[in-house]
Amino acid sequence: MLGGTLWQDVVAAAATHGLTALHGSAGDVAVAGYVLGGGLSFYGRQHGLAVNAVTAVELVTPDGRLVRASAEEEPELFWAVRGSGGSLGVVVAVEIALLPYADVVAGMLLWDRERAPEVLPAWLAWTRSAPESATTSLRVMSFPPLPELPPFLAGRDVVVVDGAVLEDDDRAAELLAPLRALAPEIDTFGRVPAPAVLEVHMDPPGPVPAVTAHSVLGELDEAAVAAFLEQVGPGTRSGLMIAELRHLGGAIARPAVGGGALSHVPGSYALHPVAIAPTPQAAVAGRAAAFALLRAMAPWAQVNLLPTFTDTRADTSRFFDGEDWARLCRVRDVVDPRRVMQAKHDL
Repeated sequence: MLGGTLWQDVVAAAATHGLTALHGSAGDVAVAGYVLGGGLSFYGRQHGLAVNAVTAVELVTPDGRLVRASAEEEPELFWAVRGSGGSLGVVVAVEIALLPYADVVAGMLLWDRERAPEVLPAWLAWTRSAPESATTSLRVMSFPPLPELPPFLAGRDVVVVDGAVLEDDDRAAELLAPLRALAPEIDTFGRVPAPAVLEVHMDPPGPVPAVTAHSVLGELDEAAVAAFLEQVGPGTRSGLMIAELRHLGGAIARPAVGGGALSHVPGSYALHPVAIAPTPQAAVAGRAAAFALLRAMAPWAQVNLLPTFTDTRADTSRFFDGEDWARLCRVRDVVDPRRVMQAKHDL
């Protein structure tokens, strides 16, 4: 895939061969930046981070060379670029391995936000025993009364559980039964063509002005549930459009054999608040709301961060294990001793 290729085009092309990929939740995201920064997919707990599917990268190095890096060619650069994003050169092409799924069980369950004190602890309990074949998220979402929104969302506060279950229909239904027992008002889980998974998370089809923040959390107890609901539960007005908990663990948390600088993310959940920011003033208020939620959940937060969830400049050493960070810095010193590259997340 050439640099700039979008996931929606890759997924559509793969589907003609009965295949799919470790794509994210939105089709208009570019493949290269997503995979080289880790990449969380609704197939992730079974198949790991998307970066582990990268088999080769072509990039222009800071000294102007066009280099192909793979396990056999420039292996140290190949190791480093899988996680360092664009910090070591201008990536012009990426090769990835695909997944053998023509269709999957995927969808969402939706309740009014008033049910959040019941749904959140039930979902957390469910995730603790869910197999790696199930990758889901829970979001508390607040929508303005806009006419372009569907009636079940416009002007409403809701709680949504969505994701994918890589099982046959009967086993998937068995796994989802405890969540369905909570009587959601909408239940779209079912077997769908693999490209439809791009629609499950209801991400907007194009760019939207927004501000975000995130942290990686460990196991969440009753106090964590109370802290989360105090910020975004029934009756609150946090200023956030989305407060998401995404289930990690499984293959996401295990170092990949032959992986690169970033091959896994220790932790149980990713916390990801989002606020719409059409004006600079709204951006300031949105960031304040996002960080208020992060502060409330700080007792359960870990040190590590996710590159693809980090929209502002951060301490990039928090993306990597200590030894991997030191090795990555040594590669940078060789590849870019003059610090020509100025990436979003500089090493």
